Amino acid sequence: MQSTNIPGRIKLARKMAGLPTQASLLACIPGWKPSRLGNYEAGISTPSADDMLLIAEATSVSACWLMFGQGPIRPSERDLQAVRHQNLTQMLKGIEEDGERLATTIKRLRISRKRLREHLDNPFLPISDELAGRLERLLETKPGWLDEQHVEHDPLFLSFPEEMRELMMIYSELPAAQRPVLMATVRALRESLSATD
Repeated sequence: MQSTNIPGRIKLARKMAGLPTQASLLACIPGWKPSRLGNYEAGISTPSADDMLLIAEATSVSACWLMFGQGPIRPSERDLQAVRHQNLTQMLKGIEEDGERLATTIKRLRISRKRLREHLDNPFLPISDELAGRLERLLETKPGWLDEQHVEHDPLFLSFPEEMRELMMIYSELPAAQRPVLMATVRALRESLSATD
């Protein structure tokens, strides 16, 4: 079962890009050995920022989301189904190992075990508004919770200062054409501050 950590997001990004295997993603990133991507997806090693950018470009997802789980999944739009799938995976993490909890969950969701497994395995399988509502009632969360991204369990993102997280969110939410403007502004500010020191 995928989780909302970096390895899980790399796998999800790959599947969302229509790349079913690691080899199919490697074909989009020349020069990488299979073990490199395999180690990233297995959580054996953590990608550098440059490698995360290459994966994000190859899978057409936001680098900020890929690294931190924050912001729109795709730079140009909020991918509702991907957000729902990510939250479903996180909320049901570990439930398959607990037969009693799994049986109760399936009953309350009014869904078969097979269908639940299909939802967990396939980020392209739409989670209907009706099923989303049942999931939210099961969790006793507010309506719309499943449609929001939640990073409270991502220690890497939370390790950054609040201002830095906000800046990363702003960058992630900008259209690609406007990002160089933000970066130029930040660099100009840095040079201005350096000149006054």
